[in-house]
Amino acid sequence: MKKLLDANIVGLLPVPGGFFYIQPNRLPDGKVKGEFYGYDAANDKAVPITKWVYFEAKFGDAYKEITSQVKDYVSCECGILTGGEAVLLYPDGDFGVFNARGIATFTGKLEYHGEIINGVAPDGRNFWGVVPTMNAVICYSIDDKRVQMRIGSKEASAFEKPVSVVRYGDTLFICNEGSRKVRTVSLLDYAVADYLKFEEPVRQFFAVDKKEFVRLDSGVYQL
Repeated sequence: MKKLLDANIVGLLPVPGGFFYIQPNRLPDGKVKGEFYGYDAANDKAVPITKWVYFEAKFGDAYKEITSQVKDYVSCECGILTGGEAVLLYPDGDFGVFNARGIATFTGKLEYHGEIINGVAPDGRNFWGVVPTMNAVICYSIDDKRVQMRIGSKEASAFEKPVSVVRYGDTLFICNEGSRKVRTVSLLDYAVADYLKFEEPVRQFFAVDKKEFVRLDSGVYQL
């Protein structure tokens, strides 16, 4: 593995050709200012970008309207569904759906049996998420406003405190804090398998142009 960034970066966002991130810097007056960067995976270098480039990549075409309404743009996850809706989900369970014009069509809390859901992996009109306290992966429908499927449970060992999920084609990749593994779920038959194992908790996995990246507690790495 090749270490690319230290652990203090925030807002890690996969994009075509690489990823964006925010580097917090403390100013002489004690305030913290975020500087925006884009990492070019082909050329192995990071270059400064504007916050508007970052916002558009994260929130879609209606980024100006959406960012004017949200409580913060860093800690939320966002996925764009078929139809152009932007789904925003915060670590505390705050949840919002915005249409293609940036108008909020739903805001509230997203929970599963009283437990917080993390992760937004778009899949048509649905999205996949994880429930860390229940060792589960769920599929949520924004049209039906309910969880349509659950894989895993507190009693099962398929997932151990899953913290994030991403979908590539017919496969989900789930990062597990407890087992320190990235595990896969085939959406063809829902079979679960090991994919990667680390010596520390794995927080995020993504792939760009046949290159794979992970965020561990110690930083961001290219595999």
